[in-house]
Amino acid sequence: MAPQMRITIAGGGIGGLTLAIMLDAANIDYIILERSSSLKTLGSTIALNACALRLLEQLGLWSDIQKIAKPIAGFNIQHDDLSPIGKIDFSFGEKHYSYYAYVMARPALFELLKSRVPASKIKLRKQVVNLVEDDTGVTCICEDGSQYKSDILVGADGAYSGVRESIYRHLKQQNRLPVNDQEPLKLTHLSILGVSKALDPAIVPVMEDKHSWFQLMLFRDTQYSIWMAPIDGNRISWCYGGEIESDPFNSLSHGVNGFWEWGPNKAHNMLDGIRHLPTAFGCTVGDIIGSTPKDLISSVVLEEKYFETWHTKRVVLLGDACHKVLPFAGQGAIQAMLDGQCLVDLLHGLNGKRTTADFENAFKTYHRERSGTARKAVIGSRLFGYFIDSKGVFAQWVRKISLNWMPQWCVQSITNLVMRHRPQLSFLPAIEDRGLYKAWW
Repeated sequence: MAPQMRITIAGGGIGGLTLAIMLDAANIDYIILERSSSLKTLGSTIALNACALRLLEQLGLWSDIQKIAKPIAGFNIQHDDLSPIGKIDFSFGEKHYSYYAYVMARPALFELLKSRVPASKIKLRKQVVNLVEDDTGVTCICEDGSQYKSDILVGADGAYSGVRESIYRHLKQQNRLPVNDQEPLKLTHLSILGVSKALDPAIVPVMEDKHSWFQLMLFRDTQYSIWMAPIDGNRISWCYGGEIESDPFNSLSHGVNGFWEWGPNKAHNMLDGIRHLPTAFGCTVGDIIGSTPKDLISSVVLEEKYFETWHTKRVVLLGDACHKVLPFAGQGAIQAMLDGQCLVDLLHGLNGKRTTADFENAFKTYHRERSGTARKAVIGSRLFGYFIDSKGVFAQWVRKISLNWMPQWCVQSITNLVMRHRPQLSFLPAIEDRGLYKAWW
Protein backbone atom coordinates (compact mmCIF):
# COMPACT_ATOMS: atom_id res chain seq x y z
CA MET A 1 0.00 0.00 0.00
CA ALA A 2 1.41 3.41 -1.01
CA PRO A 3 2.25 5.84 1.84
CA GLN A 4 -0.37 8.47 2.61
CA MET A 5 0.09 11.91 1.07
CA ARG A 6 1.50 14.40 3.58
CA ILE A 7 1.21 18.18 3.39
CA THR A 8 2.89 20.97 5.32
CA ILE A 9 0.82 24.12 5.86
CA ALA A 10 2.80 27.24 6.68
CA GLY A 11 0.50 29.56 8.61
CA GLY A 12 -2.18 28.88 11.20
CA GLY A 13 -4.56 31.71 10.31
CA ILE A 14 -8.14 31.39 9.11
CA GLY A 15 -7.03 30.19 5.65
CA GLY A 16 -4.61 27.62 7.04
CA LEU A 17 -7.06 26.26 9.62
CA THR A 18 -9.89 25.95 7.09
CA LEU A 19 -7.53 24.16 4.71
CA ALA A 20 -6.58 21.74 7.51
CA ILE A 21 -10.24 20.94 8.19
CA MET A 22 -10.79 20.19 4.50
CA LEU A 23 -7.67 18.00 4.35
CA ASP A 24 -9.01 16.03 7.33
CA ALA A 25 -12.24 15.51 5.40
CA ALA A 26 -10.20 14.26 2.42
CA ASN A 27 -8.16 11.90 4.66
CA ILE A 28 -4.93 13.67 3.72
CA ASP A 29 -2.27 13.98 6.41
CA TYR A 30 -0.89 17.42 7.27
CA ILE A 31 1.01 19.51 9.78
CA ILE A 32 0.71 23.26 10.45
CA LEU A 33 3.83 25.35 11.05
CA GLU A 34 2.92 28.61 12.81
CA ARG A 35 5.56 31.28 13.34
CA SER A 36 3.89 32.82 16.42
CA SER A 37 4.33 31.58 19.98
CA SER A 38 0.56 31.10 20.33
CA LEU A 39 -2.27 30.48 17.91
CA LYS A 40 -4.49 33.55 17.98
CA THR A 41 -5.75 36.25 15.65
CA LEU A 42 -5.99 40.03 15.63
CA GLY A 43 -8.80 42.10 14.19
CA SER A 44 -12.33 43.01 15.13
CA THR A 45 -14.87 41.32 12.88
CA ILE A 46 -15.19 39.27 9.78
CA ALA A 47 -18.08 38.93 7.34
CA LEU A 48 -18.83 35.77 5.38
CA ASN A 49 -21.35 35.42 2.57
CA ALA A 50 -22.98 32.55 0.71
CA CYS A 51 -19.84 31.93 -1.38
CA ALA A 52 -18.15 30.53 1.73
CA LEU A 53 -21.07 29.58 3.98
CA ARG A 54 -22.25 26.72 1.76
CA LEU A 55 -18.79 25.18 1.98
CA LEU A 56 -18.65 25.68 5.76
CA GLU A 57 -22.06 24.03 6.11
CA GLN A 58 -20.70 21.05 4.16
CA LEU A 59 -17.84 20.89 6.69
CA GLY A 60 -20.31 20.73 9.58
CA LEU A 61 -19.68 24.27 10.87
CA TRP A 62 -22.91 26.00 9.96
CA SER A 63 -24.82 25.55 13.23
CA ASP A 64 -21.85 26.78 15.25
CA ILE A 65 -21.40 29.83 13.00
CA GLN A 66 -25.03 30.79 13.57
CA LYS A 67 -24.36 30.82 17.32
CA ILE A 68 -21.54 33.37 17.05
CA ALA A 69 -22.78 35.54 14.18
CA LYS A 70 -25.51 37.98 13.19
CA PRO A 71 -27.11 38.14 9.75
CA ILE A 72 -26.32 41.34 7.85
CA ALA A 73 -29.28 43.31 6.56
CA GLY A 74 -27.29 45.98 4.77
CA PHE A 75 -25.29 49.21 5.05
CA ASN A 76 -26.47 52.65 6.16
CA ILE A 77 -24.08 55.31 4.88
CA GLN A 78 -24.10 58.81 6.36
CA HIS A 79 -21.92 61.84 6.98
CA ASP A 80 -20.20 62.34 10.32
CA ASP A 81 -23.09 64.58 11.41
CA LEU A 82 -25.49 61.65 10.68
CA SER A 83 -27.03 63.37 7.64
CA PRO A 84 -27.96 60.48 5.31
CA ILE A 85 -26.11 59.61 2.11
CA GLY A 86 -27.91 56.37 1.25
CA LYS A 87 -28.10 52.67 2.00
CA ILE A 88 -27.47 49.25 0.48
CA ASP A 89 -30.09 46.60 1.29
CA PHE A 90 -28.86 42.98 1.35
CA SER A 91 -31.82 41.52 3.22
CA PHE A 92 -32.68 39.36 0.19
CA GLY A 93 -29.57 37.20 0.72
CA GLU A 94 -31.18 34.19 2.38
CA LYS A 95 -34.02 34.00 -0.15
CA HIS A 96 -31.69 34.29 -3.15
CA TYR A 97 -28.64 32.28 -2.06
CA SER A 98 -29.74 30.16 0.95
CA TYR A 99 -27.77 32.37 3.36
CA TYR A 100 -27.64 35.90 4.60
CA ALA A 101 -24.18 37.37 4.85
CA TYR A 102 -23.09 37.03 8.48
CA VAL A 103 -20.86 39.20 10.65
CA MET A 104 -19.00 37.85 13.68
CA ALA A 105 -16.05 38.61 15.90
CA ARG A 106 -12.95 37.46 14.08
CA PRO A 107 -11.52 35.75 17.20
CA ALA A 108 -14.78 33.79 17.60
CA LEU A 109 -14.53 32.34 14.09
CA PHE A 110 -10.84 31.68 14.60
CA GLU A 111 -11.47 29.75 17.84
CA LEU A 112 -14.23 27.74 16.16
CA LEU A 113 -11.91 26.68 13.33
CA LYS A 114 -9.06 25.98 15.76
CA SER A 115 -11.32 23.71 17.83
CA ARG A 116 -11.69 21.43 14.79
CA VAL A 117 -7.94 20.95 14.31
CA PRO A 118 -6.10 18.57 16.68
CA ALA A 119 -3.50 20.41 18.77
CA SER A 120 -0.96 17.73 17.85
CA LYS A 121 -1.12 18.92 14.23
CA ILE A 122 0.07 22.45 15.11
CA LYS A 123 3.71 23.35 15.71
CA LEU A 124 4.32 26.82 17.20
CA ARG A 125 7.38 29.09 16.85
CA LYS A 126 8.10 27.58 13.44
CA GLN A 127 8.84 30.36 10.98
CA VAL A 128 9.75 29.02 7.55
CA VAL A 129 12.85 30.81 6.27
CA ASN A 130 13.95 28.52 3.45
CA LEU A 131 12.92 25.42 1.57
CA VAL A 132 14.43 22.73 -0.62
CA GLU A 133 12.46 21.01 -3.39
CA ASP A 134 13.37 17.81 -5.20
CA ASP A 135 11.55 14.88 -6.82
CA THR A 136 10.99 13.21 -3.44
CA GLY A 137 9.28 16.17 -1.74
CA VAL A 138 9.88 19.56 -0.19
CA THR A 139 11.78 20.30 3.04
CA CYS A 140 10.87 23.35 5.13
CA ILE A 141 13.74 24.88 7.06
CA CYS A 142 12.60 26.90 10.07
CA GLU A 143 14.31 29.79 11.82
CA ASP A 144 15.13 27.57 14.83
CA GLY A 145 16.94 25.08 12.56
CA SER A 146 14.23 22.42 12.58
CA GLN A 147 13.22 20.80 9.30
CA TYR A 148 9.98 19.26 8.08
CA LYS A 149 9.67 17.20 4.91
CA SER A 150 6.43 16.45 3.10
CA ASP A 151 5.06 15.88 -0.39
CA ILE A 152 4.05 19.51 -0.86
CA LEU A 153 4.09 22.80 1.03
CA VAL A 154 1.15 25.21 1.13
CA GLY A 155 2.07 28.81 1.94
CA ALA A 156 -0.92 30.15 3.88
CA ASP A 157 1.26 32.51 5.89
CA GLY A 158 -0.30 35.82 4.97
CA ALA A 159 0.55 38.98 3.11
CA TYR A 160 4.19 38.92 4.22
CA SER A 161 4.58 35.24 3.42
CA GLY A 162 7.95 33.69 4.19
CA VAL A 163 7.12 30.85 1.80
CA ARG A 164 6.45 33.29 -1.04
CA GLU A 165 9.64 35.19 -0.24
CA SER A 166 11.63 31.95 -0.38
CA ILE A 167 10.29 30.68 -3.71
CA TYR A 168 10.50 34.17 -5.23
CA ARG A 169 14.13 34.45 -4.15
CA HIS A 170 14.96 31.22 -5.97
CA LEU A 171 12.96 32.22 -9.06
CA LYS A 172 14.62 35.63 -9.20
CA GLN A 173 18.06 34.00 -9.11
CA GLN A 174 16.95 32.01 -12.16
CA ASN A 175 15.54 35.14 -13.89
CA ARG A 176 12.09 33.54 -13.86
CA LEU A 177 10.23 35.94 -11.55
CA PRO A 178 7.85 38.40 -13.27
CA VAL A 179 8.58 42.09 -12.71
CA ASN A 180 5.20 42.62 -11.02
CA ASP A 181 6.05 40.00 -8.39
CA GLN A 182 9.31 41.80 -7.56
CA GLU A 183 7.48 44.97 -6.54
CA PRO A 184 6.57 45.44 -2.84
CA LEU A 185 3.08 45.35 -1.41
CA LYS A 186 1.30 48.68 -1.70
CA LEU A 187 0.22 50.03 1.67
CA THR A 188 -3.02 51.89 1.00
CA HIS A 189 -5.03 52.25 4.22
CA LEU A 190 -4.52 52.86 7.94
CA SER A 191 -7.12 51.55 10.39
CA ILE A 192 -7.70 51.51 14.15
CA LEU A 193 -10.24 48.91 15.17
CA GLY A 194 -11.80 47.15 18.12
CA VAL A 195 -14.82 45.38 19.63
CA SER A 196 -16.74 46.83 22.56
CA LYS A 197 -17.81 44.99 25.67
CA ALA A 198 -21.47 43.98 25.97
CA LEU A 199 -23.65 47.10 25.89
CA ASP A 200 -26.95 47.57 27.71
CA PRO A 201 -29.86 47.14 25.26
CA ALA A 202 -31.85 49.61 27.38
CA ILE A 203 -29.30 52.26 26.40
CA VAL A 204 -28.49 50.92 22.92
CA PRO A 205 -31.78 49.30 21.76
CA VAL A 206 -30.34 48.17 18.41
CA MET A 207 -28.51 45.42 20.32
CA GLU A 208 -31.78 43.48 20.44
CA ASP A 209 -32.29 43.53 16.67
CA LYS A 210 -32.01 40.16 14.96
CA HIS A 211 -30.15 41.61 11.96
CA SER A 212 -27.10 43.82 11.84
CA TRP A 213 -27.12 47.06 9.88
CA PHE A 214 -23.60 48.32 9.27
CA GLN A 215 -23.26 52.06 9.95
CA LEU A 216 -20.69 53.88 7.81
CA MET A 217 -19.85 57.48 8.70
CA LEU A 218 -17.96 59.37 6.00
CA PHE A 219 -16.04 62.56 6.76
CA ARG A 220 -16.67 65.44 4.39
CA ASP A 221 -13.12 66.82 4.30
CA THR A 222 -10.86 63.79 4.72
CA GLN A 223 -10.58 60.30 3.24
CA TYR A 224 -11.35 58.73 6.60
CA SER A 225 -14.49 56.92 7.70
CA ILE A 226 -15.94 55.07 10.69
CA TRP A 227 -17.47 51.61 10.32
CA MET A 228 -19.67 50.21 13.10
CA ALA A 229 -21.66 46.97 13.24
CA PRO A 230 -23.69 45.30 16.01
CA ILE A 231 -22.47 41.74 16.53
CA ASP A 232 -23.31 38.78 18.74
CA GLY A 233 -23.17 39.30 22.51
CA ASN A 234 -24.62 42.86 22.47
CA ARG A 235 -21.30 44.21 21.23
CA ILE A 236 -20.36 46.72 18.56
CA SER A 237 -17.43 46.24 16.22
CA TRP A 238 -15.84 49.45 15.01
CA CYS A 239 -13.12 50.60 12.66
CA TYR A 240 -11.76 54.10 12.07
CA GLY A 241 -9.41 54.74 9.20
CA GLY A 242 -8.96 55.58 5.59
CA GLU A 243 -6.67 55.89 2.63
CA ILE A 244 -3.03 56.79 3.15
CA GLU A 245 -1.93 59.80 1.14
CA SER A 246 0.52 59.00 -1.67
CA ASP A 247 3.45 61.04 -0.40
CA PRO A 248 6.98 59.76 -1.16
CA PHE A 249 8.23 61.60 1.95
CA ASN A 250 5.65 59.97 4.21
CA SER A 251 7.18 57.07 6.16
CA LEU A 252 3.99 55.10 5.57
CA SER A 253 4.90 54.99 1.89
CA HIS A 254 8.03 52.98 2.68
CA GLY A 255 6.38 49.86 4.02
CA VAL A 256 5.03 48.42 7.23
CA ASN A 257 8.13 49.45 9.21
CA GLY A 258 7.38 53.03 8.33
CA PHE A 259 4.05 52.70 10.09
CA TRP A 260 5.68 51.75 13.35
CA GLU A 261 8.13 54.62 12.97
CA TRP A 262 5.05 56.82 12.50
CA GLY A 263 3.95 55.39 15.83
CA PRO A 264 1.06 53.33 17.21
CA ASN A 265 0.66 55.91 20.00
CA LYS A 266 -0.11 58.58 17.42
CA ALA A 267 -2.65 56.24 15.85
CA HIS A 268 -4.43 55.86 19.18
CA ASN A 269 -4.40 59.63 19.67
CA MET A 270 -6.39 59.91 16.44
CA LEU A 271 -9.36 58.48 18.33
CA ASP A 272 -9.59 61.59 20.50
CA GLY A 273 -10.74 63.57 17.50
CA ILE A 274 -13.82 61.40 16.91
CA ARG A 275 -15.06 60.56 20.41
CA HIS A 276 -17.57 63.43 20.45
CA LEU A 277 -19.37 62.29 17.30
CA PRO A 278 -22.94 60.97 17.58
CA THR A 279 -23.90 57.56 16.19
CA ALA A 280 -27.10 56.10 14.82
CA PHE A 281 -27.15 53.80 17.89
CA GLY A 282 -28.11 56.62 20.30
CA CYS A 283 -24.66 56.89 21.90
CA THR A 284 -21.45 58.63 20.94
CA VAL A 285 -18.43 57.13 19.20
CA GLY A 286 -16.57 57.79 22.45
CA ASP A 287 -19.04 55.63 24.38
CA ILE A 288 -18.25 52.69 22.07
CA ILE A 289 -14.49 53.25 22.12
CA GLY A 290 -14.55 53.73 25.89
CA SER A 291 -16.31 50.39 26.37
CA THR A 292 -13.67 48.59 24.32
CA PRO A 293 -10.95 46.78 26.32
CA LYS A 294 -7.59 48.32 25.48
CA ASP A 295 -6.15 44.93 24.56
CA LEU A 296 -8.87 44.60 21.91
CA ILE A 297 -7.88 47.84 20.16
CA SER A 298 -5.32 47.40 17.41
CA SER A 299 -3.72 49.62 14.77
CA VAL A 300 -3.07 48.12 11.36
CA VAL A 301 -1.96 49.15 7.92
CA LEU A 302 -3.74 47.50 5.04
CA GLU A 303 -2.16 46.54 1.76
CA GLU A 304 -3.20 45.05 -1.55
CA LYS A 305 -1.49 43.18 -4.36
CA TYR A 306 -2.24 40.46 -6.85
CA PHE A 307 0.75 38.17 -7.44
CA GLU A 308 1.25 36.45 -10.78
CA THR A 309 3.28 33.48 -9.48
CA TRP A 310 1.34 31.09 -7.22
CA HIS A 311 3.43 27.93 -7.26
CA THR A 312 6.56 26.04 -8.13
CA LYS A 313 6.68 22.27 -8.62
CA ARG A 314 5.90 21.26 -5.03
CA VAL A 315 5.08 24.57 -3.32
CA VAL A 316 1.81 26.46 -3.70
CA LEU A 317 0.43 29.68 -2.21
CA LEU A 318 -3.02 30.34 -0.78
CA GLY A 319 -5.05 33.37 0.32
CA ASP A 320 -3.27 36.61 1.19
CA ALA A 321 0.07 35.04 0.26
CA CYS A 322 -0.90 35.26 -3.44
CA HIS A 323 -3.74 37.80 -3.59
CA LYS A 324 -3.93 40.35 -0.78
CA VAL A 325 -7.18 42.30 -0.86
CA LEU A 326 -8.41 45.21 1.20
CA PRO A 327 -10.82 43.87 3.84
CA PHE A 328 -13.93 45.42 2.34
CA ALA A 329 -16.82 42.93 2.26
CA GLY A 330 -14.73 40.19 3.90
CA GLN A 331 -13.19 39.08 0.64
CA GLY A 332 -9.81 38.09 2.09
CA ALA A 333 -11.07 35.22 4.24
CA ILE A 334 -13.67 34.15 1.68
CA GLN A 335 -11.12 33.94 -1.14
CA ALA A 336 -8.71 31.95 1.08
CA MET A 337 -11.47 29.43 1.85
CA LEU A 338 -12.35 29.09 -1.83
CA ASP A 339 -8.66 28.62 -2.66
CA GLY A 340 -8.58 25.79 -0.14
CA GLN A 341 -11.69 24.12 -1.56
CA CYS A 342 -10.26 24.12 -5.07
CA LEU A 343 -6.84 22.89 -3.96
CA VAL A 344 -8.13 20.08 -1.75
CA ASP A 345 -10.50 18.87 -4.47
CA LEU A 346 -7.57 18.63 -6.88
CA LEU A 347 -5.32 16.85 -4.36
CA HIS A 348 -8.08 14.37 -3.50
CA GLY A 349 -8.51 13.76 -7.22
CA LEU A 350 -4.91 12.60 -7.54
CA ASN A 351 -6.00 9.32 -5.94
CA GLY A 352 -2.71 8.81 -4.16
CA LYS A 353 -0.43 9.77 -7.07
CA ARG A 354 2.50 11.76 -5.70
CA THR A 355 4.96 12.50 -8.47
CA THR A 356 6.32 15.99 -9.07
CA ALA A 357 4.51 16.12 -12.40
CA ASP A 358 1.19 15.20 -10.74
CA PHE A 359 1.48 18.01 -8.20
CA GLU A 360 2.68 20.56 -10.75
CA ASN A 361 -0.26 19.80 -13.04
CA ALA A 362 -2.66 20.09 -10.09
CA PHE A 363 -1.16 23.46 -9.15
CA LYS A 364 -1.48 24.74 -12.71
CA THR A 365 -5.17 23.78 -12.70
CA TYR A 366 -5.60 25.44 -9.30
CA HIS A 367 -4.10 28.67 -10.61
CA ARG A 368 -6.20 28.55 -13.77
CA GLU A 369 -9.45 28.00 -11.84
CA ARG A 370 -8.82 30.48 -9.03
CA SER A 371 -6.71 33.31 -10.45
CA GLY A 372 -9.49 35.07 -12.35
CA THR A 373 -11.84 35.22 -9.37
CA ALA A 374 -9.02 36.24 -7.02
CA ARG A 375 -7.93 39.05 -9.35
CA LYS A 376 -11.52 40.33 -9.52
CA ALA A 377 -11.69 40.28 -5.71
CA VAL A 378 -8.56 42.46 -5.48
CA ILE A 379 -9.96 44.90 -8.05
CA GLY A 380 -13.43 44.85 -6.47
CA SER A 381 -12.17 45.63 -2.99
CA ARG A 382 -10.07 48.47 -4.40
CA LEU A 383 -13.05 49.97 -6.25
CA PHE A 384 -15.25 49.73 -3.16
CA GLY A 385 -12.51 51.53 -1.23
CA TYR A 386 -12.54 54.31 -3.84
CA PHE A 387 -16.34 54.42 -3.66
CA ILE A 388 -16.23 54.99 0.10
CA ASP A 389 -13.11 57.14 0.48
CA SER A 390 -13.07 59.40 -2.59
CA LYS A 391 -13.87 63.09 -2.10
CA GLY A 392 -15.10 65.84 -4.40
CA VAL A 393 -18.29 66.65 -6.24
CA PHE A 394 -18.00 63.76 -8.70
CA ALA A 395 -17.52 61.19 -5.93
CA GLN A 396 -20.51 62.62 -4.06
CA TRP A 397 -22.70 62.29 -7.12
CA VAL A 398 -21.56 58.71 -7.75
CA ARG A 399 -22.52 57.76 -4.20
CA LYS A 400 -25.82 59.62 -4.42
CA ILE A 401 -26.84 57.96 -7.68
CA SER A 402 -25.66 54.50 -6.63
CA LEU A 403 -27.22 54.55 -3.17
CA ASN A 404 -30.48 56.39 -3.86
CA TRP A 405 -31.44 56.13 -7.52
CA MET A 406 -30.23 52.66 -8.44
CA PRO A 407 -33.28 50.33 -8.37
CA GLN A 408 -33.17 47.37 -5.99
CA TRP A 409 -33.46 44.91 -8.87
CA CYS A 410 -30.18 46.27 -10.21
CA VAL A 411 -28.49 45.81 -6.81
CA GLN A 412 -29.80 42.25 -6.70
CA SER A 413 -28.63 41.51 -10.25
CA ILE A 414 -25.09 42.67 -9.45
CA THR A 415 -25.09 40.62 -6.24
CA ASN A 416 -26.39 37.59 -8.13
CA LEU A 417 -23.29 37.68 -10.34
CA VAL A 418 -20.98 37.81 -7.30
CA MET A 419 -22.81 35.03 -5.44
CA ARG A 420 -23.11 32.59 -8.32
CA HIS A 421 -19.87 30.86 -7.27
CA ARG A 422 -20.79 28.82 -4.16
CA PRO A 423 -18.58 25.73 -4.48
CA GLN A 424 -18.49 22.56 -2.42
CA LEU A 425 -16.01 19.73 -2.01
CA SER A 426 -16.78 17.10 -4.63
CA PHE A 427 -16.02 14.12 -2.35
CA LEU A 428 -18.42 15.05 0.49
CA PRO A 429 -22.23 14.81 0.48
CA ALA A 430 -23.59 17.87 -1.30
CA ILE A 431 -25.53 20.59 0.52
CA GLU A 432 -28.87 21.33 -1.13
CA ASP A 433 -28.98 24.66 -2.93
CA ARG A 434 -32.00 26.19 -1.20
CA GLY A 435 -31.74 29.62 -2.81
CA LEU A 436 -33.89 31.12 -5.54
CA TYR A 437 -30.76 31.77 -7.64
CA LYS A 438 -28.84 28.55 -8.02
CA ALA A 439 -25.07 28.36 -7.85
CA TRP A 440 -23.34 28.00 -11.21
CA TRP A 441 -20.70 25.70 -9.76
